[in-house]
Amino acid sequence: MYFEAKTTAPEFDRKFVRRSRHVAALQAGASRLVTVTAPAGYGKTSFLAEWQQREERATGWVTLSSADNDPASLVHLIAHACAPFAPDMAPFSGRIPTADGAMLSRIAPTLARALSRSASPFVLFLDELHLLEDLGTIDALNIVLSGVPEGSQVVLASRHRPLHYVRGGLATSWTPVTADDLRIDLAGAARIAASSGAQVSTSELGDWVEQCGGWAAGLHMYAILSRSTPFTSLSNEAVLSEYLYQECLRGLPVEIRRFLLRTSILDILFPDLCDAVDERSDSARVLRDLEAQQLFISADRSRNSYRLHPLFREYLMRELRLEASASVASLHSRASQWFQTRGQLPAAIDHAIAAEDFPTATTLVTVAAIGTYEAGQAATLERWINEIGDARLLSVPIAVVVVTWLALLAGTDAQAVKWSTLLSGTAESEGDDGPLSVNLPSAKAMVRAILMKSGMAAALVDAEFAAAEETAGSPWRDPALQILGSTLLHSGDATRAREFLELALHTADARGNPATVVMVHTEFALLAIESGSWREAEEHVSAALQTIQTGSIDGYVMCGYAHAAAACVELHAGHRAVGEQLLIAAMTERGRCMRSVPLISVPTRLLLARAHLMIGDNATVRMLLSEIDDMLPPAGGREQLDQRIATLRAALRQSERSAGSTGPSTALTVAEQRVLPYLQTHLTRPEIAERLFVSRHTVITQIASIFRKLSVSTRSDAVARAVALGLLDEGSDNTADD
Repeated sequence: MYFEAKTTAPEFDRKFVRRSRHVAALQAGASRLVTVTAPAGYGKTSFLAEWQQREERATGWVTLSSADNDPASLVHLIAHACAPFAPDMAPFSGRIPTADGAMLSRIAPTLARALSRSASPFVLFLDELHLLEDLGTIDALNIVLSGVPEGSQVVLASRHRPLHYVRGGLATSWTPVTADDLRIDLAGAARIAASSGAQVSTSELGDWVEQCGGWAAGLHMYAILSRSTPFTSLSNEAVLSEYLYQECLRGLPVEIRRFLLRTSILDILFPDLCDAVDERSDSARVLRDLEAQQLFISADRSRNSYRLHPLFREYLMRELRLEASASVASLHSRASQWFQTRGQLPAAIDHAIAAEDFPTATTLVTVAAIGTYEAGQAATLERWINEIGDARLLSVPIAVVVVTWLALLAGTDAQAVKWSTLLSGTAESEGDDGPLSVNLPSAKAMVRAILMKSGMAAALVDAEFAAAEETAGSPWRDPALQILGSTLLHSGDATRAREFLELALHTADARGNPATVVMVHTEFALLAIESGSWREAEEHVSAALQTIQTGSIDGYVMCGYAHAAAACVELHAGHRAVGEQLLIAAMTERGRCMRSVPLISVPTRLLLARAHLMIGDNATVRMLLSEIDDMLPPAGGREQLDQRIATLRAALRQSERSAGSTGPSTALTVAEQRVLPYLQTHLTRPEIAERLFVSRHTVITQIASIFRKLSVSTRSDAVARAVALGLLDEGSDNTADD
């Protein structure tokens, strides 16, 4: 319901001011991009709604909110809005893997390509664009909009000129609409007065237009007030709006004024939700009446949802804080509960945070964290964690465990180090029983075993402890068994390793934990490859890849490990094209498989190096061995791992004696892989550096290295070469050469 409301255009009231001539001119123009920029109250949404209602081409509509500052959320909304006319939207309807820069390198280009292949011309309307502030979301939208084909248009409405989007091909096919274009003239003011039931002379209308400067919201309020109450004219727009809104509210029954104030905390007004927030049962009638009176409320065409005019809502929220600040928290709490009962956790979390009900927010985030990450909404998850704050999260042990575990699964070194450190200092609290209970000593031991900061021998002790602690029935039993099995495997005890890995696989299958299933099958594949049992390796690889797909865990750290094993299997079978495709995927995914997870990152690189030996790329093998040296755990108990590395080095020396030097590596480093997706945007080098939190000089050096490795001299050629190699997905031409 919430999702549908954001992708449904508001109804345009034909009694209101029409800008038919202006709309017709824009429709007939050749511009692919139209920006509608004006302060609040100038009728931007009304202008878009009129255009959408008059449009004969297919249309899509998205009303943005601050909650959409997440690339995956925005992609979901656009794909849903465009699904009726762009048939290739199925990949965006479910979970979106955004790890390893996939949003810019694969998801956004794929959506742009889908738009470019629309069977018929379309117009895509994006309202309230100024609410997008996240740079990653803005960058993704830039790439998506590059797919708007000739004959179609995208219309962006914003309070500020959206310069971010006037770039590349769209910059040469752009028409701006400004506040001057939207100002209401005398004829428009007369129409507003007539539609509001106001009896006004022509001279008085002229005064209104002059005093308001053609500001639509001000003229509308003048008309409403003139129906019953004399009022003072003011020329300052800011003072005018405050005065006029105050006067509009003053003429309403106390109950209706209270309703407007209390429901102003909601960005979308559903009747049932308003009932819950204002503790009433007739919100549907109230909303219909307010809309009929044109009191700054608009409805969708089915009357399932309503919206307050943004400027009016801002005024109401200020008044609510002034008059009844003590009630704001309880209003948000009731909204949070309403969304909770309907399983809409993101909205429930946002309202719980707004209510400063951090215990509830923490519990909800703990429940929603894994699913939110798997949906590709890492930016939303990060925002929740930041808004709740580390100190509050630390008071809930299970929350710390989940966030730490998520950082490890996502392969984010900085976050993994931060949260594992915080977890190690977390004290057990009373009352940890229940659905969100956790065995804190065991959780800490598992994290220590994965990080291996004290070496493999110490990691094995921790893994043994956790496996013993997590007994049957514990939701953490299968990862504990898998961690023990993997630690035993890479410590040299293959017999016991098989025993615990088999038990972990059985437990994970029963509990439906795809991450453990993938890890176990990949470990078995490694053993089979090393023993030359390629048929067995193929069976395990197939099971791992199938589980990644069905479990929607493309963004997890073990996926690169599975794809590396699969590449070895395919290359050994002589399927070079498929093997190299898997190898490219695994090389890209190794970027999330770094120092914080040596139990996975080192074996992954060993398999990647083996695969590159199969295709004779000795330079890349050397690069991978260098990466392994940089992330090995301390000595002590890692003899089996050292032996694997020594065997690989010997194989490399033999290959170099046979084939000679192959020159520098053509494979990109992890740092270069992070830069590559930005080459398809119109971002400058300093802007890329800002996104990646590195210096401009670092970006210049990395781009130069990418050019050298891909044997190109321009950004557009680099993107074309990367697409040909499978490093980027093909999108529309949105590349700048600089």
